[in-house]
Amino acid sequence: MACKLLTLYPNNTDRPSHQASIVLFDSSNGSPLAVMDGASITDMRTAAASAASTKHLAKDSPRVHAILGTGHQAYSHFHALNHLYKFDQVCVWGRTPANVQKFATETGATPCSTVEEAVKEADVITTVTMSRTPVLKKDWIKPGVHINAVGACRPDWQELDPELVLSSVVYVDSKEAAPKESGDIILSKAEVYAEVGEVILGKKEACKDKTTIFKSLGLAIEDVVSAKLVYDKLTSS
Repeated sequence: MACKLLTLYPNNTDRPSHQASIVLFDSSNGSPLAVMDGASITDMRTAAASAASTKHLAKDSPRVHAILGTGHQAYSHFHALNHLYKFDQVCVWGRTPANVQKFATETGATPCSTVEEAVKEADVITTVTMSRTPVLKKDWIKPGVHINAVGACRPDWQELDPELVLSSVVYVDSKEAAPKESGDIILSKAEVYAEVGEVILGKKEACKDKTTIFKSLGLAIEDVVSAKLVYDKLTSS
Protein backbone atom coordinates (compact mmCIF):
# COMPACT_ATOMS: atom_id res chain seq x y z
CA MET A 1 0.00 0.00 0.00
CA ALA A 2 1.40 3.39 -0.96
CA CYS A 3 0.56 7.05 -1.46
CA LYS A 4 2.21 9.25 -4.09
CA LEU A 5 2.38 13.03 -3.76
CA LEU A 6 3.16 14.78 -7.04
CA THR A 7 3.52 18.42 -8.07
CA LEU A 8 3.67 19.69 -11.64
CA TYR A 9 5.24 23.07 -12.33
CA PRO A 10 5.89 23.13 -16.12
CA ASN A 11 7.61 26.53 -16.04
CA ASN A 12 10.37 25.45 -13.63
CA THR A 13 13.86 26.12 -14.93
CA ASP A 14 16.04 25.59 -11.85
CA ARG A 15 14.47 22.28 -10.79
CA PRO A 16 12.43 19.45 -12.34
CA SER A 17 8.91 20.21 -13.54
CA HIS A 18 7.67 17.06 -11.79
CA GLN A 19 8.54 16.51 -8.11
CA ALA A 20 7.20 13.64 -6.08
CA SER A 21 7.41 11.55 -2.94
CA ILE A 22 6.02 8.08 -2.32
CA VAL A 23 5.09 6.86 1.15
CA LEU A 24 5.01 3.06 1.48
CA PHE A 25 2.88 1.41 4.16
CA ASP A 26 2.65 -2.08 5.62
CA SER A 27 -0.56 -3.42 4.10
CA SER A 28 -1.18 -5.71 7.09
CA ASN A 29 -1.31 -3.00 9.75
CA GLY A 30 -1.05 0.43 8.08
CA SER A 31 2.32 1.34 9.57
CA PRO A 32 4.55 3.55 7.37
CA LEU A 33 7.63 1.74 6.10
CA ALA A 34 9.47 4.31 3.97
CA VAL A 35 9.35 7.70 2.31
CA MET A 36 10.92 7.51 -1.14
CA ASP A 37 12.00 9.85 -3.91
CA GLY A 38 8.96 9.60 -6.16
CA ALA A 39 10.65 11.35 -9.07
CA SER A 40 13.21 8.58 -9.61
CA ILE A 41 10.57 5.86 -9.33
CA THR A 42 8.30 7.75 -11.74
CA ASP A 43 11.12 8.07 -14.28
CA MET A 44 11.96 4.38 -14.13
CA ARG A 45 8.45 2.93 -14.08
CA THR A 46 7.33 5.21 -16.93
CA ALA A 47 10.28 4.12 -19.05
CA ALA A 48 9.64 0.48 -18.16
CA ALA A 49 6.03 0.81 -19.37
CA SER A 50 7.25 2.30 -22.65
CA ALA A 51 9.79 -0.49 -23.02
CA ALA A 52 7.05 -3.09 -22.49
CA SER A 53 4.85 -1.43 -25.11
CA THR A 54 7.74 -1.24 -27.55
CA LYS A 55 8.51 -4.92 -27.02
CA HIS A 56 4.95 -5.88 -27.96
CA LEU A 57 4.09 -3.25 -30.60
CA ALA A 58 7.28 -2.33 -32.50
CA LYS A 59 8.56 -4.28 -35.46
CA ASP A 60 11.16 -6.90 -34.65
CA SER A 61 14.78 -5.72 -34.27
CA PRO A 62 14.37 -1.94 -34.49
CA ARG A 63 17.65 -0.27 -35.43
CA VAL A 64 17.11 3.46 -34.82
CA HIS A 65 15.56 5.11 -31.77
CA ALA A 66 14.66 8.82 -31.77
CA ILE A 67 14.12 10.65 -28.49
CA LEU A 68 12.37 14.02 -28.50
CA GLY A 69 13.18 15.79 -25.25
CA THR A 70 16.23 15.97 -23.00
CA GLY A 71 14.85 15.84 -19.44
CA HIS A 72 14.82 13.07 -16.84
CA GLN A 73 12.41 10.94 -18.87
CA ALA A 74 14.68 11.14 -21.89
CA TYR A 75 17.49 9.56 -19.89
CA SER A 76 15.32 6.87 -18.32
CA HIS A 77 13.85 5.93 -21.70
CA PHE A 78 17.31 5.84 -23.27
CA HIS A 79 18.46 3.31 -20.69
CA ALA A 80 15.24 1.26 -20.60
CA LEU A 81 15.01 0.77 -24.35
CA ASN A 82 18.75 0.17 -24.68
CA HIS A 83 18.25 -2.64 -22.17
CA LEU A 84 15.87 -4.28 -24.67
CA TYR A 85 17.57 -3.52 -27.98
CA LYS A 86 21.01 -2.96 -29.41
CA PHE A 87 20.24 0.08 -31.53
CA ASP A 88 22.56 1.09 -34.34
CA GLN A 89 21.79 4.71 -33.55
CA VAL A 90 19.92 6.81 -31.01
CA CYS A 91 19.02 10.33 -32.16
CA VAL A 92 18.01 13.12 -29.80
CA TRP A 93 16.30 16.47 -30.31
CA GLY A 94 15.31 19.15 -27.82
CA ARG A 95 14.37 22.82 -27.81
CA THR A 96 17.59 23.86 -26.03
CA PRO A 97 20.74 23.04 -28.07
CA ALA A 98 22.97 22.98 -24.95
CA ASN A 99 20.77 20.31 -23.39
CA VAL A 100 20.77 18.29 -26.60
CA GLN A 101 24.56 18.36 -26.69
CA LYS A 102 24.77 17.45 -23.00
CA PHE A 103 22.51 14.45 -23.51
CA ALA A 104 24.49 13.36 -26.57
CA THR A 105 27.79 13.66 -24.75
CA GLU A 106 26.57 11.67 -21.75
CA THR A 107 24.83 8.90 -23.71
CA GLY A 108 26.56 8.71 -27.08
CA ALA A 109 23.37 9.68 -28.90
CA THR A 110 23.44 11.65 -32.15
CA PRO A 111 22.39 15.29 -31.61
CA CYS A 112 19.87 16.65 -34.11
CA SER A 113 18.90 20.25 -34.80
CA THR A 114 15.34 19.50 -35.96
CA VAL A 115 12.65 16.98 -35.12
CA GLU A 116 12.48 15.89 -38.75
CA GLU A 117 16.19 15.11 -38.77
CA ALA A 118 15.87 13.08 -35.59
CA VAL A 119 12.93 10.92 -36.65
CA LYS A 120 13.33 10.42 -40.41
CA GLU A 121 15.03 7.00 -40.10
CA ALA A 122 13.64 5.99 -36.71
CA ASP A 123 11.94 2.66 -36.08
CA VAL A 124 10.99 3.72 -32.55
CA ILE A 125 10.20 7.29 -31.47
CA THR A 126 9.85 8.42 -27.87
CA THR A 127 8.35 11.85 -27.16
CA VAL A 128 9.13 13.13 -23.66
CA THR A 129 8.69 16.88 -24.05
CA MET A 130 6.79 19.52 -22.11
CA SER A 131 5.33 20.87 -25.34
CA ARG A 132 1.76 22.14 -25.37
CA THR A 133 1.55 22.07 -29.18
CA PRO A 134 2.45 19.27 -31.62
CA VAL A 135 6.14 18.69 -32.32
CA LEU A 136 5.91 15.45 -34.34
CA LYS A 137 4.23 15.35 -37.76
CA LYS A 138 3.02 12.41 -39.82
CA ASP A 139 4.97 13.42 -42.94
CA TRP A 140 8.29 13.15 -41.11
CA ILE A 141 8.11 9.50 -40.04
CA LYS A 142 8.46 6.15 -41.76
CA PRO A 143 5.29 4.03 -42.07
CA GLY A 144 5.15 1.32 -39.43
CA VAL A 145 7.10 3.18 -36.75
CA HIS A 146 6.21 2.71 -33.09
CA ILE A 147 5.77 5.87 -30.98
CA ASN A 148 5.89 6.12 -27.20
CA ALA A 149 4.03 9.37 -26.47
CA VAL A 150 4.90 10.23 -22.89
CA GLY A 151 4.59 14.01 -22.63
CA ALA A 152 1.41 16.10 -23.07
CA CYS A 153 -0.11 14.85 -19.83
CA ARG A 154 -2.90 17.43 -19.74
CA PRO A 155 -6.18 17.57 -21.71
CA ASP A 156 -5.15 20.70 -23.62
CA TRP A 157 -1.54 19.72 -24.41
CA GLN A 158 -0.29 17.92 -27.52
CA GLU A 159 2.99 16.43 -28.73
CA LEU A 160 1.62 14.67 -31.81
CA ASP A 161 0.02 16.18 -34.89
CA PRO A 162 -3.67 15.12 -35.01
CA GLU A 163 -3.21 13.73 -38.53
CA LEU A 164 -0.52 11.40 -37.19
CA VAL A 165 -2.69 10.21 -34.30
CA LEU A 166 -5.70 9.59 -36.56
CA SER A 167 -3.61 7.57 -39.04
CA SER A 168 -2.14 5.31 -36.34
CA VAL A 169 -3.33 2.45 -34.17
CA VAL A 170 -3.58 3.93 -30.68
CA TYR A 171 -2.83 1.96 -27.53
CA VAL A 172 -2.99 3.32 -23.98
CA ASP A 173 -2.27 2.24 -20.43
CA SER A 174 -5.83 3.08 -19.34
CA LYS A 175 -8.91 3.36 -21.56
CA GLU A 176 -10.66 5.15 -18.72
CA ALA A 177 -8.01 7.83 -18.25
CA ALA A 178 -6.95 8.53 -21.84
CA PRO A 179 -10.16 10.22 -23.09
CA LYS A 180 -10.14 12.45 -20.01
CA GLU A 181 -6.44 13.31 -19.59
CA SER A 182 -4.63 13.02 -22.94
CA GLY A 183 -4.74 16.10 -25.16
CA ASP A 184 -3.29 14.04 -28.01
CA ILE A 185 -6.38 11.84 -27.94
CA ILE A 186 -8.99 14.41 -26.91
CA LEU A 187 -8.04 17.11 -29.43
CA SER A 188 -7.53 14.70 -32.34
CA LYS A 189 -10.76 12.83 -31.53
CA ALA A 190 -8.89 9.58 -32.11
CA GLU A 191 -10.27 6.20 -31.11
CA VAL A 192 -8.33 4.02 -28.70
CA TYR A 193 -7.86 0.52 -30.07
CA ALA A 194 -6.67 -1.22 -26.91
CA GLU A 195 -4.80 -1.08 -23.65
CA VAL A 196 -1.25 -2.44 -23.86
CA GLY A 197 -2.18 -4.85 -21.08
CA GLU A 198 -4.78 -6.41 -23.38
CA VAL A 199 -2.07 -7.03 -25.96
CA ILE A 200 0.25 -8.59 -23.39
CA LEU A 201 -2.59 -10.90 -22.26
CA GLY A 202 -3.37 -11.89 -25.85
CA LYS A 203 -6.81 -10.29 -25.87
CA LYS A 204 -6.01 -7.68 -28.54
CA GLU A 205 -3.80 -7.72 -31.63
CA ALA A 206 -0.40 -6.07 -31.83
CA CYS A 207 -0.61 -4.27 -35.19
CA LYS A 208 3.11 -4.34 -35.93
CA ASP A 209 2.58 -3.79 -39.66
CA LYS A 210 1.04 -0.38 -38.97
CA THR A 211 2.15 2.82 -37.27
CA THR A 212 1.42 2.38 -33.57
CA ILE A 213 1.20 4.85 -30.72
CA PHE A 214 1.41 4.05 -27.03
CA LYS A 215 -0.07 7.00 -25.16
CA SER A 216 1.40 6.81 -21.67
CA LEU A 217 -0.30 8.56 -18.77
CA GLY A 218 0.87 6.40 -15.88
CA LEU A 219 -1.01 4.16 -13.45
CA ALA A 220 -1.01 4.39 -9.67
CA ILE A 221 -0.43 0.66 -9.40
CA GLU A 222 2.89 1.13 -11.22
CA ASP A 223 4.07 3.42 -8.42
CA VAL A 224 2.91 1.04 -5.69
CA VAL A 225 4.55 -2.02 -7.22
CA SER A 226 7.75 -0.13 -8.03
CA ALA A 227 8.00 1.27 -4.50
CA LYS A 228 7.55 -2.23 -3.06
CA LEU A 229 10.28 -3.59 -5.35
CA VAL A 230 12.66 -0.86 -4.20
CA TYR A 231 11.84 -1.45 -0.55
CA ASP A 232 12.23 -5.23 -0.83
CA LYS A 233 15.60 -4.82 -2.54
CA LEU A 234 16.75 -2.37 0.14
CA THR A 235 15.69 -4.52 3.08
CA SER A 236 17.06 -7.75 1.61
CA SER A 237 20.55 -6.36 0.99
